[in-house]
Amino acid sequence: MTAVIPGAGHRWSLISRTSTGADVLAHGDPRPSPRRDLPWRRPLELVRDGDGELSVVATGDGHFRWTFSAGDGHPIAESPGVYRDADTCRLGFADAQRAARAALGRGRAGELTRP
Repeated sequence: MTAVIPGAGHRWSLISRTSTGADVLAHGDPRPSPRRDLPWRRPLELVRDGDGELSVVATGDGHFRWTFSAGDGHPIAESPGVYRDADTCRLGFADAQRAARAALGRGRAGELTRP
């Protein structure tokens, strides 16, 4: 199951629940949104559609994370720094895109849970 977990302010996390827990696929702290009730919706649409620029960076501890940014360089979403190599990190972005498609395909982003 895919879910969007709203955080403080406009912060959100896209998670994939498993039988043993949950994996954070992406998180973001977007610009203020006109949709105060669903501030994560537009960033998820951009991730789903690949409408932005993907960069993969080393975290300094032997791991990688991806950042997905708007054309002006503003970050839309990023992954946790858990990937062991750049190729796996790019595949992690593809997983986040599939999860965003699944969440938005239901007309709302997954199961909303308040922290």
